[in-house]
Amino acid sequence: MFLYFIDLKEEEAWNLIRPVCRELDELVNLGKVKFLSGFHSEREGSYKIYLECSKIHLSSRGIFDKIGDIEYQNNKLRIGFSSNKMPLNLMIDMTNDMTNT
Repeated sequence: MFLYFIDLKEEEAWNLIRPVCRELDELVNLGKVKFLSGFHSEREGSYKIYLECSKIHLSSRGIFDKIGDIEYQNNKLRIGFSSNKMPLNLMIDMTNDMTNT
C-alpha cells in the first residue's frame, strides 16, 4: 500500500496555522517564525509542517480549532492540533532569537 504525500507551499502552511496563531504574520515579518517544509498525507487526511521559531504563540479559540498533545525534547517541539477540523502536526525547531543572526 502506498502513501501519497503532497508538498505544501509556504502560504498553504500559513493558512493552516493562522486559525490557532493570530500573531503569525507579525512573527513571520519580525523573523521569529520561518517555514522549513510541509506536506499533506492524502491517505490520512493530515498535515505536517516544519518550522524554525524563536517565538510562537498558539491558542485554540474557535470551535473547530483544538490543541491536542504537546511534546518537547532537545529543543524540538511537536504540537498536534486540528485547524478548521483538519488534523495537523506542527514540528518546531526552537532557536535563539533568529533576528540576531
